[in-house]
Amino acid sequence: MMNSSHHENVIVNTKLGIRFWKSAVDSNGYVPFHWHSSIEIVCVIDGKLSFTINGKTYKVEANEFIIVPSGVVHDVTNSPNIAYVLQIPLSALAQYIDHPEQVDFQNGLTTTITYKTIVSLIKELGNLIYSQPLGFRFDSEIVFLQLLKLIFTKLVSKTPLQTSNNRLKDIIIFINKHYYQKLSVNGLAKKFGYNPSYLSRLFKEQTGISLINYIYEVKINQFYQDIINTNIPIKELLLKNGLTNMRTARKDFKNMFGVLPNDIRRKNILNIQKKD
Repeated sequence: MMNSSHHENVIVNTKLGIRFWKSAVDSNGYVPFHWHSSIEIVCVIDGKLSFTINGKTYKVEANEFIIVPSGVVHDVTNSPNIAYVLQIPLSALAQYIDHPEQVDFQNGLTTTITYKTIVSLIKELGNLIYSQPLGFRFDSEIVFLQLLKLIFTKLVSKTPLQTSNNRLKDIIIFINKHYYQKLSVNGLAKKFGYNPSYLSRLFKEQTGISLINYIYEVKINQFYQDIINTNIPIKELLLKNGLTNMRTARKDFKNMFGVLPNDIRRKNILNIQKKD
């Protein structure tokens, strides 16, 4: 289910003071706009992901990574993939970096030696953390510091970090919580004290997607979550999520997830039966 809060706090799960895990996703999906109080690195092992950060879209394929700065609004569109995810709390960086919350990064430099070295270090760190050979804590700290050094000496952007303003984040939180209601540009503009035209332009500039389209994508995504997490009939779920034009919603669902809602429900039932 979609979380009620879309600012994510990091739960530390290694002795390095960071959160590190291997993510495996076996279907298409979408994670609506959110942000972290940490620096996030996602390295794709297999498959591909697409991130929208500050209105710019980055496609990340196997043996590529992306760095998301702290406090920056972003969304994720995925096909089936396996990836290492590394979230570094700002507190873990304080002894090495001044004002890490203000740092932006260069993404997409996939052909450089530095980039390829970072991919190798992330994979090595993953192998150490998951296999835990003798002395792995010493080795993982060495690899982690090498990784940090390369990122902060070679990939820091020369331009200042552009974070979304807090009022825009408040609007995103509101949409993510109240997606099932009849939301409109005029209604949101009135609630948050904006001119409707200005709000539409601001949202598109900072996220890369129109406000109306984002509201609709959140509805479709939550519809998907309800399909796989409940036994409620498809028609009821469409109405529950504010998708009153059912024919269009089914078509858009297939465009987004690659299959029809009923196919997802059948596949999910089969998976549950196999587990039982």
